[in-house]
Amino acid sequence: MKLPLSVMMLFFLQTLSAQTDSLTVFNIDGIGPDSLNKIKQMKAVSWWLEMGDRLVVDIDQSELSRLPKEVSIHSSLANINTDSLAIHVMGHCDHSVNDQLLHTNLKTVYAGDSVRLIDTSTVRDKNQLFAHDSIVPFQKNTVLSYQITNRTFTQSLQKNNDIQTVLNQVDQNRWFNQVDYLAGLDRMLEADLIVAGEWLENHFNDLGLSTSRLSLHPDYRGFNVLGFQSGTSRPDDWYVVGAHLDSRNQQRNDNLPSPGAEDNASGCSGVLEMAHVLSQYETEASIVYMCFIEEENGLLGSQDVVTHFTNTGDIIKVKAMLNMDMIGYRSPGNNTAVAGTNNQSYQNLANTVASNGNLYTSIDWQVSMNMCCTDFVSFTEAGIPAVTSNEPDVWNYFAYHTVNDRAENVDPTMGADIVRANLATLINMVGVDFTSGDLIFSDSFEAP
Repeated sequence: MKLPLSVMMLFFLQTLSAQTDSLTVFNIDGIGPDSLNKIKQMKAVSWWLEMGDRLVVDIDQSELSRLPKEVSIHSSLANINTDSLAIHVMGHCDHSVNDQLLHTNLKTVYAGDSVRLIDTSTVRDKNQLFAHDSIVPFQKNTVLSYQITNRTFTQSLQKNNDIQTVLNQVDQNRWFNQVDYLAGLDRMLEADLIVAGEWLENHFNDLGLSTSRLSLHPDYRGFNVLGFQSGTSRPDDWYVVGAHLDSRNQQRNDNLPSPGAEDNASGCSGVLEMAHVLSQYETEASIVYMCFIEEENGLLGSQDVVTHFTNTGDIIKVKAMLNMDMIGYRSPGNNTAVAGTNNQSYQNLANTVASNGNLYTSIDWQVSMNMCCTDFVSFTEAGIPAVTSNEPDVWNYFAYHTVNDRAENVDPTMGADIVRANLATLINMVGVDFTSGDLIFSDSFEAP
């Protein structure tokens, strides 16, 4: 079909006006803050974008020889139209019509561990695209995520032997067995969600926690499970550890399995594992261990918890929230985890989780300031500092939201180390009496 002349001219003018750049991607893995800042400030660099352990730059190619010796070129990106770029940040898919737009119509220009640089030129409805929480407008000279070793505040951290002793009690085999049990239940169905909730409740009770159930809507499947550990000297300071209990398959088909081992038996097992360890000790502040329902339907379960706390006046007691969602999958060759939030006011908490992760585990931690779409958001929207921890490869996990999300796909070492990073952070916040631990009780408790 022959196009009208006016359409052909418009296409020609748009092509003519489009700005294209040839970009260079640097490997900045562990180069340190000084070398990183030196690159960003080079006169030859027109603009940059920091994405974890990679730095995307528009640089005069003749100046490459002036780079710090610690820096290497990872790859090149040719003829990039910066006018059509956008950022896709780490988010959990709901497979809605709008969400499918992210999977079928977007061209990935470059993928970091927790963010993607995408080309939106083929998307007709830009308003629909940018209405999605995980799409951020492109802006030059922006830190989207960063490797914690490339920041100065990590250099003075020292291991604490008492904290290390507590972290050593995290049992990766117990964590995995709990994941395996939960993945054996179809936690998209009402009956199995109730079984899973009762199973968690029984574990919390056996650990000496006060338990409660919460659901504000009778049509929700299952119930939020809360286990409360009262503080000795600051009982009205509450610190929440949470993860979602429900699972799903892509079709939301009740007749198909929904094992949800990685998403999110891994996170719920992490909450339970932290309870196994810290319930042995007296803490100055109180801890609320939570596993939420209805995350897969729009964070409804965690929103109910926040609403309930608001209605009872307890919301002012909640000082911080640590969330874990998809913490066990390790893609081939990847040893990265991400601590993220969606509010700069809570960046220090994300830095603390990541710094503890680097200090007490073998994982390379990054921080993202653009996280979205999981239960920590319910708390940040209420003005509570909250951070979520993830394995970084959510988009590329081959079994994500499928009938194949089984326990065999998770790595117990990965899951246990992400638990340890959060546990170290929680220990510092709640104040632990390290002399009060009942290690005999810990060793005798079996799971599931």
